[in-house]
Amino acid sequence: MVYRGRPPAGTAAADAGPPAPAAGAAVPDVSGTLRRELLDALLAHEAARPAASEDTPAVLDAVLRAAARTAEEDLRVLVHRVGLLLVRTPQGAAVFDRRLVALSREVPGFAARLTGWLADAPQDWAAVVGPSARRTIEHLAGVPVPA
Repeated sequence: MVYRGRPPAGTAAADAGPPAPAAGAAVPDVSGTLRRELLDALLAHEAARPAASEDTPAVLDAVLRAAARTAEEDLRVLVHRVGLLLVRTPQGAAVFDRRLVALSREVPGFAARLTGWLADAPQDWAAVVGPSARRTIEHLAGVPVPA
């Protein structure tokens, strides 16, 4: 469970971390699962907020910056989901387009991945990627993308 605001006093023990495993015991790697749960909670929280909230674009922009540097399989879904949240306002749409262009320039392979996503499902991306960003990303990747 993710707490919003100040956590209850009884969670102090959890702050110290899990107890040490017994010698030789297998320790499951739950960091990926926890990270996804926290991200889902953050995105749900941002989706429930009014679209015009001042800090929403900054929060979602930070999510994009962090996520784009991973090679996770669900990156396409995450980028699209963040895009749908950002394009609720003109300011958010501009933030999304600028971030996609910046990531295409800065993160090796991101432009190629993005053009692949745009080509595979142009109808899904038409509402979230603006024409100027699309042209710039095409230029950076060296691959034309259907509109």
